[in-house]
Amino acid sequence: MAALNHFTLTAILVSKDAIRFTPAGIPVMHCQLEHSGEATEVGIARKVQMSVEAVAIGPIQKDLEQMELGAEAVFKGFLAPKTLRNQKLVFHINHIQLKI
Repeated sequence: MAALNHFTLTAILVSKDAIRFTPAGIPVMHCQLEHSGEATEVGIARKVQMSVEAVAIGPIQKDLEQMELGAEAVFKGFLAPKTLRNQKLVFHINHIQLKI
């Protein structure tokens, strides 16, 4: 059975970098997301506030590019190390649903 790596986060877009392109010509946009909410741990509500480094690669980059800073959305994707040498996790976005 394949291991799962799914991550869903309701967050606010607080910054986004300029579009860049991979050597293969695929668009890439890095951004910063902020989440504030509650999670239940051992039956107890816990306040959670965090900032998450994220990246949108390929067609989903256009959706991120069109979002205004301060917009709230549900972001779905997966977590992966930033590079082979830097094991800091980065959220790779593959779906965005704006909250209205």
